[in-house]
Amino acid sequence: MEQRDQRASARIVVVDPDLGAQCDRAEHHLLAPLAGSTRGTHDHVLFTDGLAAFQRIRAELAEAVARGPRVWTPNGRWEHEGLRIAAIPTRETDVLYALLRELSAALVSPQDVPGLPDRSGVVAALRDTIPSTAGPGADTAAGLVGALARVLALVDLAPDADTAVLFAALEAAGGEDVRLSCAQEDAWQRLAHRVTMLLTESEPLHRFLY
Repeated sequence: MEQRDQRASARIVVVDPDLGAQCDRAEHHLLAPLAGSTRGTHDHVLFTDGLAAFQRIRAELAEAVARGPRVWTPNGRWEHEGLRIAAIPTRETDVLYALLRELSAALVSPQDVPGLPDRSGVVAALRDTIPSTAGPGADTAAGLVGALARVLALVDLAPDADTAVLFAALEAAGGEDVRLSCAQEDAWQRLAHRVTMLLTESEPLHRFLY
């Protein structure tokens, strides 16, 4: 049963500096401040559980990168850095999805309506902890919740034919370096397009495409 659960939690991820930057934003500017607020309330448990789940996911991503294998283009000249299989249990992402739903609802909750109480302490915590507006380059509540959503989308990619092809290639390598076939490289190019769109909400960056 444990082996089956581990396999079910294994998923393709692309761990790169842009993902790391989004993780830093979500952890240090959103989740950690929220976990330090509203102590002793029901919502505080949601915040602390979310932070702990996020930190465990980050630890697994780092371990997956260190574990390998390294993945190379068909000509062997370029490495697709950060393309890995990571074991991220569904229970961890479920906690973060639950928190994301609460935070998203808090963002659109009516403000300063007489006689309308907050639906939970999440609204008050988000407003008291994270600014709704900020100067140029500064994080806002909406921007940080968006960063959390992007990280979740990237570590929990919906499986498709491309992720299946790349997962099989890495799994078959048994830890040894992988040189992709031309068909596998095509799958990587499409995955890179998808990942970049999720990270940047813009057209793919050439650094992914060789």
